[in-house]
Amino acid sequence: MGLLSGKRALIVGVASKLSIAHGIAEAFHQQGAELALTYQNEKLKPRVAQFAEGWGSELIFPCDVASDDEIENLFTELNKHWDNIDIIVHSVGFAPGDQLDGNYVDVTTREGFRIAHDISSYSFVALAKAGKSMLHENSSLLTLSYLGAEK
Repeated sequence: MGLLSGKRALIVGVASKLSIAHGIAEAFHQQGAELALTYQNEKLKPRVAQFAEGWGSELIFPCDVASDDEIENLFTELNKHWDNIDIIVHSVGFAPGDQLDGNYVDVTTREGFRIAHDISSYSFVALAKAGKSMLHENSSLLTLSYLGAEK
């Protein structure tokens, strides 16, 4: 019996064994949570499927968080398996590569900044909105922060 036994957690952002989402999913699994995972694109699907299998889950769904349609579809499909969600973990961050190469002030553009915040920040709100009907009074939403929160 773990701390999360009987809890259902959607983990968004598992991309590799080095991703923070992987560590969170591993810890949640060890604590007894039932997991559902997303993958950004077909290239990542086999890797995420392998992780899910290792954690005893068959629930993997496509979800590019830049697409409201994919986010909506994620919850439509997940609702076919679960009637509620106890935890949503948003572990997603992205900025175009050219926005990271050099002095922050010199390389940052309005469009690059917009993309970084759309993917890294707004997508958390979009997930919460789309998943609202599956959340309950004691559900938790978790997102992560990084250097962008300080700049």
